[in-house]
Amino acid sequence: MAVGTFVATLLYWLGGALLLVAAYFCAWLQYHHDVFVYKTKCKDKKWAKPDDYSTIIANLQPIATKKLYFIRHGESTWNVTFNRDKVTFIFRLIYSCVYDAYLTLTQSDSWFIDSPLCATGVEQADSARQYIKAKHTTSDHAKFLHDGRAILVCSNLRRCLSTAIVALYDRLKRSEEKLVILPWLQEITNNPDSVSITPAFTLPRPSWFDRNAPIMKPFDMNKSYATMLDPTENFGNKPVKGNGKQRIDAFNEVPALYCIRLILWLFSDAVDTDTVVLCGHSLWFMSYFKEFLPLDSNHPSKKKKMKNGAIVYLQVSLYETQQGKVRLDLSGLFPQTIHIIATQ
Repeated sequence: MAVGTFVATLLYWLGGALLLVAAYFCAWLQYHHDVFVYKTKCKDKKWAKPDDYSTIIANLQPIATKKLYFIRHGESTWNVTFNRDKVTFIFRLIYSCVYDAYLTLTQSDSWFIDSPLCATGVEQADSARQYIKAKHTTSDHAKFLHDGRAILVCSNLRRCLSTAIVALYDRLKRSEEKLVILPWLQEITNNPDSVSITPAFTLPRPSWFDRNAPIMKPFDMNKSYATMLDPTENFGNKPVKGNGKQRIDAFNEVPALYCIRLILWLFSDAVDTDTVVLCGHSLWFMSYFKEFLPLDSNHPSKKKKMKNGAIVYLQVSLYETQQGKVRLDLSGLFPQTIHIIATQ
């Protein structure tokens, strides 16, 4: 009798454990479906090299010029796992995977997918905020970032949204401007951290880190996400069969493939100012520089990533050739680094 009771109890607990594992697997599979699709089918980094337009536009005058401020997001939890020292990598990976499982089951969130800022990343974003606050009376660039007339845009990934809120917090709180979420700025890679978990045209939800980390309390991320973001242009994740070049072109001109309401963007009447402040990603920025700096340019921005939390200023000009082709080009004086965190 005792043996039968023991066996029944054991089967009961084993059955419960199996059901829990099955429930987790179903939740994990549903939540990670997009990750598998992007990882196996997305060719985000593959497109033809740019043509050499330097001789064609050498004697032309630009028909329009825009000023851009690029702000790279702070370090993320993905970076904590994969971009630190190799000695402790296996321990960080195990911890991250276990914590990711916990987040998936309890909060429908993730350590890896659409990875949020980590504590170091918040410090990097806040360094940009402190630069603007301290230098806005002595630096033209800091003054412009403090209160200059511009459109503020951001990638749809949460590490960028949180970085932009922190870096521009004083301005956003004072002016009541909103950060326009543009999915064209989504990072150029097929890694899980580049997959957005926010449904199209919905207001993003701050990550588990944004909501709970003590370092985030001064920025009240629940309120900031609700009041400082504009999701009306966020049509969702990047197309699986697209590539980064198409999104760069979409940011510049918005071809019909990406244009939900058939509007133009950077060089159009939709952007009624000559300056855009943009919070985005290192590979997207590097690709932009490679695409529009002259092919023979040895500018370091074509080979080296912007540092986390750094700010770069550039001017991009639009030319129309005799063949009717439109070409963008960056001035030889730019990009110009405005702010790099002193500790990096």
